[in-house]
Amino acid sequence: MKIERIEVTAVRLPLKAVLTLPKGASRSLEEGKRVALVKMTADDGTVGWGESGPSRRWSAETLESTVSALRDYLAPCVIGHDPFDIAGLHQKMNQEIAPGLDPGQPIAKNAIDIAAHDLICRSMGINLQSWLGAKRLDRISLARLVSASTPDEAARITMQARAEGYRGFKVKVGHEPDHDAALVQAVVGAAGDGFVWADANQGYTLEQALRFCRRVEPLGITLFEQPVAMHDIHAMKRLITATPMTIALDEAAIGIPFVIELIRREAIEGMAIKINKTGGLFYARQMCDLALNAGIKLVGSGLMDAPIGFAASVHLFAAYGIDLPVDLNGPQFIAEDYLRQPLVFEGQTMAVPQGPGLGIEIDEDKVRAWRLPL
Repeated sequence: MKIERIEVTAVRLPLKAVLTLPKGASRSLEEGKRVALVKMTADDGTVGWGESGPSRRWSAETLESTVSALRDYLAPCVIGHDPFDIAGLHQKMNQEIAPGLDPGQPIAKNAIDIAAHDLICRSMGINLQSWLGAKRLDRISLARLVSASTPDEAARITMQARAEGYRGFKVKVGHEPDHDAALVQAVVGAAGDGFVWADANQGYTLEQALRFCRRVEPLGITLFEQPVAMHDIHAMKRLITATPMTIALDEAAIGIPFVIELIRREAIEGMAIKINKTGGLFYARQMCDLALNAGIKLVGSGLMDAPIGFAASVHLFAAYGIDLPVDLNGPQFIAEDYLRQPLVFEGQTMAVPQGPGLGIEIDEDKVRAWRLPL
């Protein structure tokens, strides 16, 4: 089998809400959720789908950069390649766009990687989790992202989410520690027996992070995600020794070389896995294996993923037994998508799709309807 053709289509999906990060709104309602879809066709007619879903206030990639990378460099270099040779596929992509501490434009490479995995599994008539070779879980629990400006608003969002079946709540912080602690306290009070953790998206200095920790530790918070800048290894080490909370790194866990350096320096004890940021399933699996073997806590996360990225993440997180609620919040924010049949949730859990490949079907009429002229 050889890759015969790759089509890249930019689409805009409408949003029903805006996510706010410490650096500002991740995108506007007018901008929508913008992704680059990849349709990969093999010489026997088998098709696989992938996508790049950049978030420009979270990473350095944009929709325009991913489309350009895919069309001009990544897709041409893998035409004629055997999709079953995933390692060789990444080697070819890395020759075109060089890796550094991360895999080198990983969000763009992610689309090719997922499409190849989808194509492989469809050609074999198996689902992605079977290809990954691990069935630790058959479903994953979803967390509700709480992005609020006041404690009252945070409590209201949490209570509504509980009524919808959520049992995990991730609170966006990283602004002012005392105010943020009040937000977390409001969520804890409204969450009942739900699992609550905070994510600062690199928003704090070390001193601010320590202040926040002192305020929220009595609330029973056990997990704190990316408190400080991804390059501040000193601050990460200080926090690990200063608080009983698990410090989980997200932006800092950008690639295997840097994660290995963090392990050597004893500056990591938890890691948030995003398929997008790692360059696809090929590297995400390696990072998960590294974490499990090093005793690092795994946390599941995403970049407001549209259904292709969402489904791939469900397969991966279930394979690796991530039992904490995962921050796959695409369905929370995306109003309409490109699926032929909608995703089906049960009490805010998602069962691993059992159909071939990713287990979802793309409606190409919808893809054309949401197409952007890029």
